[in-house]
This record gives sequence, C-alpha cells and structure tokens, in this order.
Amino acid sequence: MPKFWLKEMKKIRNIVLVVLLLGLIAAVSSVLVRYVPIFKTKLTPASIEPGQIRLEIINASGIDKQGRATMEFLRKIGFDVYGIRTAQKEIEKTTIVDRVDSSMKNAKAAAKLLAKKKKVVFFMPWYKEIMPVIALDIDSTLYLEATIILGKDYQQFIPKNSIIF
Repeated sequence: MPKFWLKEMKKIRNIVLVVLLLGLIAAVSSVLVRYVPIFKTKLTPASIEPGQIRLEIINASGIDKQGRATMEFLRKIGFDVYGIRTAQKEIEKTTIVDRVDSSMKNAKAAAKLLAKKKKVVFFMPWYKEIMPVIALDIDSTLYLEATIILGKDYQQFIPKNSIIF
C-alpha cells in the first residue's frame, strides 16, 4: 500500500475513535443522570401563590408607618394582608411566622417571595440569597396563614420606594 493510503487510514481510524469515545461519554452520562440518585432532580410540591396566604404585619422595625408601607407593597404583589400592629420592642431580623402548618410551607413560600439575591463576588456571577427568618407558632384562632414581623433589616426585603402615608 502506498504511504498516502496509510496516512488516510490513520486519519479515518482517529475520527472513528473520537466518535466512539463521544458516544461512550454520552451513554455513560445518560445512565448516570437517570439512575444515580445524586443527579436526580427533586420533586417540589406545588407552589403557593401569594393570594393564598393571609398575612398579618407586626412592625418591630422602629420606623413609624413602615407597617402600612409594607402592607401596600405586599398587597401590590398579591398577598392578602389582614392587619397591621406595632410591636412594643424592636427586633433585629425580619421574621415570618407560620400559624397553621407545622411544615412551615406558608412561611417558606412568603420568605421565598420576599427573598433577594445579593452579589457575593463583584467580578463573578455568584449570588447569595438573603431570606427572612422563618419560625413556627401555630395559632389557628387568628385565621391567618402567616405573620410577618418587620425587623430593623426590613429594607433587605421591602423596596425603599414603598409609599408611607
């Protein structure tokens, strides 16, 4: 055989090996994604819409009329806000208290809707999610799903351009 044919045969063999290697990688990754539990996606329960959560707001931020501004903001994004109270003492962290469900699904849903993403590293797209504290205090006599207690850090969750009357 001439040298020309040998070179062509080596090129064809290399191309076939690369194609077989890529096929093998695709097959192995497909098996891993389907059968290895690490790669399985977790099923999430049906999401809760804001209108399905009845809220009460307790202003413990130390800022006058911040409860009303928060009520307006929450109603604007779809929550059903029933009342506003002012706390006797100020607290540091904004807290969402679930009133009816021991799995705290209402508080978690409300916290997720109020959560903000904060960039951690300026030159890379890495974000840290900032969420309110979640707590449980079951009290079915309130006819509420959750209570939001505004802390001094309320500005992390409620926009500054909320209207205060």
